[in-house]
Amino acid sequence: MEPIPNPQSRRVEAKPTLSFLELDHGEEAVFVLADGTEVPLKLTGTRAFLAETNLPEPLKPIRGGRTVYRMTAYLDVAGHPLHLVREVGSQKSFYEPYEFFGIRLWFDAVDDMFGTIVTENHGQCRPRKKARFAIQDASLRICPPLLHPWCPLPEDGLRIADCYCGDDCWMGAYQGADAHGGLDINHPAGAPLWTPFAIDDHFFFNHLSRDDNNNRWRGTKTWPDGSVWVIESRHLIRLHVPEHTPIEAGIHYADSAGVLSGAHEHTHFDFGIMDPATDQMVELDPWILFRQMYLDRRQATAKRTPYL
Repeated sequence: MEPIPNPQSRRVEAKPTLSFLELDHGEEAVFVLADGTEVPLKLTGTRAFLAETNLPEPLKPIRGGRTVYRMTAYLDVAGHPLHLVREVGSQKSFYEPYEFFGIRLWFDAVDDMFGTIVTENHGQCRPRKKARFAIQDASLRICPPLLHPWCPLPEDGLRIADCYCGDDCWMGAYQGADAHGGLDINHPAGAPLWTPFAIDDHFFFNHLSRDDNNNRWRGTKTWPDGSVWVIESRHLIRLHVPEHTPIEAGIHYADSAGVLSGAHEHTHFDFGIMDPATDQMVELDPWILFRQMYLDRRQATAKRTPYL
């Protein structure tokens, strides 16, 4: 017998763009695939545990500190138990999404590690509920157009060693203790940044000229389905496009990695989706965008067999 969704369950309908899903223990949701199929999901539990650390004391950062942790989520999906696992702070931070029952799911975060393994003193990244996921119909992309590289992409993919000091991936433990609210990618000062997709509006929300300690940029995109995405880049040297003007995809909008860049010249990247219910941005792992950029670059540069 097919499971009957709870009529009180929250419905999330597949759209042409990526959606987010946050759940508490025991909370149910129904994801509606593009063909109308309804897939009930229920979060039955979460857990986070330490994999390795060199910290003398928990939650107290040190120079050269390193911590790797794992988190788990237990789901009931259409009556089937699923056990999801994710590791943060190692090369496994750049992971592949899960696929099941027509769903593609990125296991983004659980709340359990905050206050026990990491703090939230290095940027916003803590989920608002016990677990946070990015979700999409497995037959769809995260957005309709191909994504342009946001910055010069390392040829062999992102490496954890190149995330500042090897600890500033999304929610990586900066100095061993502080969850990093963003993704750092090391590259030389002056590295170009391009718009990964068309931007409707953009501006500096911090700037040295206003006595801020950094140049921090934000761009927004409203998709035809009504979804609003927000991207941010920090440590910018100069902006090439006037603020509050639309920018087409693939435009060289800034040079980066040269302001308050610390021990390694780098750019900090953020990605989020606006929640229409609260008008707040739900932060997600920028790796989701970068993974798609790598896939799209492969598609765009694939060798083609000439017609005979």
